[in-house]
Amino acid sequence: MRTLIHSARTLSPAPADSRAVDDRTADGRAAVEAPAPGATPRALFITCSDSRVVPTLLTGTAPGELHELRTAGHIVPRYRSDAHCAIAATLEFALGTLQVPDVILCGHTDCTALKALQDDPPPAELPLARNWFTRAAHRPGPDHNHRSTGGGHTPEQRHLLAQLHHLRTYPCVSRRLATRRLRVHAWQYDDRSGQTLGWDAASRAFRPLRPALPAALASTA
Repeated sequence: MRTLIHSARTLSPAPADSRAVDDRTADGRAAVEAPAPGATPRALFITCSDSRVVPTLLTGTAPGELHELRTAGHIVPRYRSDAHCAIAATLEFALGTLQVPDVILCGHTDCTALKALQDDPPPAELPLARNWFTRAAHRPGPDHNHRSTGGGHTPEQRHLLAQLHHLRTYPCVSRRLATRRLRVHAWQYDDRSGQTLGWDAASRAFRPLRPALPAALASTA
């Protein structure tokens, strides 16, 4: 905790044209690029709360360019009109107020939350975690690993596609998809290799990211 406090106390803005997250000022203090006043994010990035996944490093973005939403297991519950859910509120705010044009749902390999789903739900002394994981929809079987399963997808990819399907159930998402005001993407980051794959709805397969990767607009069921 001491190093975290030290970094927070010594943080200072870097020049606006600097994008390196580990730059240092002349006196050795950590420096980051200051966001432009009133900057609007380029995308909403939904990913796992796992500390190994760092959206800004993955995308090469500066402060102010990503609106982040992080959940255990990158789980997006199905839409419920009566639910008081921070995920739903963040999603609605990002689309309705910030007007982000892209939503990136990013899973990753070796996910601790998915390993928990592999076995029994969390014990009774973790009631909130237990309830959260029941919303995942796709529950990996006992052979959970990186091998492909039905449809040629790994358990992690099937889980990611289930969350993508849930995401499309939100009215704020479906309305914008219908009018082509929003693009939704599903990515999978490999913790070991550093490679990121993207879901190509046309071929129904995960492929290496390309500049013109199609938006995931087709049904993922």
